[in-house]
Amino acid sequence: MKMICFGDSLTFGYQVTRAEKWHVIAEKKTGIQMVNRGVNGDTTEGMLSRIKQQVFDAKPDGVILMGGYNDIFFNRSWDRAAQNMRTMVDQSRANNIQVFVAIPPPIHLPVAFKEGGELIDFEKSAVMIEAYCQWLRAFTAANRIPTVDFRTDIDWADEDLYLDGIHQSPAGHQRMADRLIALLVPRLRCQAHLT
Repeated sequence: MKMICFGDSLTFGYQVTRAEKWHVIAEKKTGIQMVNRGVNGDTTEGMLSRIKQQVFDAKPDGVILMGGYNDIFFNRSWDRAAQNMRTMVDQSRANNIQVFVAIPPPIHLPVAFKEGGELIDFEKSAVMIEAYCQWLRAFTAANRIPTVDFRTDIDWADEDLYLDGIHQSPAGHQRMADRLIALLVPRLRCQAHLT
């Protein structure tokens, strides 16, 4: 079984080693091949432009879509991110790919992110991110799309789970991996019983 993890730096695993990334940890535990197609700094617009080549043409069994924060940071809106996520979900389903939508972790204020961080109002962004994540929950529930909730199903109070207030530390990646494993293992057992 092959699954593509598709998104931005939260998917890619910004500034952690490959072995420490959430998808690699989950791959070792579940036996599912996890292909990382995260791109640092990407927006959902960028994801939409590359999804055919990097996901549909690869013909995976499943895809985990996680993006939208950069849209909010740089475009100061989440409406476009929501539209693009809806489009990517619809296209994935049309290509007979099992789609999972990941709800990203919260940002940890105050953010110590330096590269371009002086241009971003992180407090306002945090409010918009909350609205966007609420939309993701409502959208996935209404359309019966499995979610990987990296936001509310994990306690992110510990600053050591972050590198800079946005990106996860190795310990944060472990928490994300544990959440994904908890979602996938029961599904694998169910599939094993059906075959």
